[in-house]
Amino acid sequence: MMKSASTNKPKLFLVCTGLGIVQRGFETFIADLAEKLASEPQSFDTNVFSGGTYKTHKFKSTKLFCIHRNNSWFNKLFGFSTTSELEQISFFVSFIRCIILNRPSAIYLGEYKLYCYLFKFRQLLQLQYSLVLYTGGQVSPGLFDPQKDYIHHITDVYYSDLVRAGYPSNRQFVLPHFMSSTSEISTAAPKLKGYNVQGKKIIISIGLIDKAVKRMDCFVNVLAQNASLYFPIILGESTVDTPEIENMLIRYFGKGNYFLGKVERSELHQYLHESDLFMLLSPKESFGLAALEALSIGLPVICCEYHESKFVLKDAAYLTNCTDELSIIQLLNKILSEDNSSFNKTKRIEFVRNNYSWDVLKDKYLAMFNAVVRG
Repeated sequence: MMKSASTNKPKLFLVCTGLGIVQRGFETFIADLAEKLASEPQSFDTNVFSGGTYKTHKFKSTKLFCIHRNNSWFNKLFGFSTTSELEQISFFVSFIRCIILNRPSAIYLGEYKLYCYLFKFRQLLQLQYSLVLYTGGQVSPGLFDPQKDYIHHITDVYYSDLVRAGYPSNRQFVLPHFMSSTSEISTAAPKLKGYNVQGKKIIISIGLIDKAVKRMDCFVNVLAQNASLYFPIILGESTVDTPEIENMLIRYFGKGNYFLGKVERSELHQYLHESDLFMLLSPKESFGLAALEALSIGLPVICCEYHESKFVLKDAAYLTNCTDELSIIQLLNKILSEDNSSFNKTKRIEFVRNNYSWDVLKDKYLAMFNAVVRG
């Protein structure tokens, strides 16, 4: 349990409007980070603020009122883009009171519009907190005070450009995601019990169920070339493309021969453990946390080749040209026929443990947060 706030310690606010609303990248990272910080001795107090209810006994979080991005009425009236912005604005309004009453030393967040609101609010009231922007997809923060603010890069893709643009190197941290080792595999019945999986290779993909960003349509098309050999699993948040992707699965594989849906994070690793290979064909990822989760249990991984995938996955995964479906099919067949040794599985597990475990990275994370709360 996270320790109660202390008046003589600087305060770190971890902020994520989507925590408790959606389960993906930054949201799961913030939950893991809060849990890890709660288990470590700290010279600062950590407070977590979310837009949704996040139930856990491992840390305390404060839910603030906001108009959720998934609010069906607002989405019908204004569209998803406007509703997402309303989520940021309404969360910010709720958050003002917490800032005034608790006077944080630093606020760590990943949503850039909220970052801008907090930047201008600080100017308006002449407050002293630092802003720490997690750069998942932003090339640069734009608004930035080199005397107060920091940038947390999870890869090196933007770091050099920002240094050349005049952002001080000592206000930037290149520090990758860590992998949580606390996931527990349920002892319940296998998740795919009752599905037609016998004799098939189970291929899993995790991410937004869409066509433009995660290219789940491409994932289906690749497996459909040998539909009788594969059982596809797609786990993630639904989008306007999801019904079309499910129709593709029904057409190519038939009901009972695939699994598509959103699952609780506590169940995700069980689906991974039941799978034979992880494949994500999005043309770009800010980091690729889902691929690392698959590697962490020893699964072979196919991803598209781009700067971030080479930086994060190195030679532990199979990187391919995401526009060439024929080469992906050939690679998939080759891996499933050759890469099934316990030695390869062990190497993948050790790669994640040696590069991305909390034990390996925690000193750097603690050093970063100690630096930002003291300005």
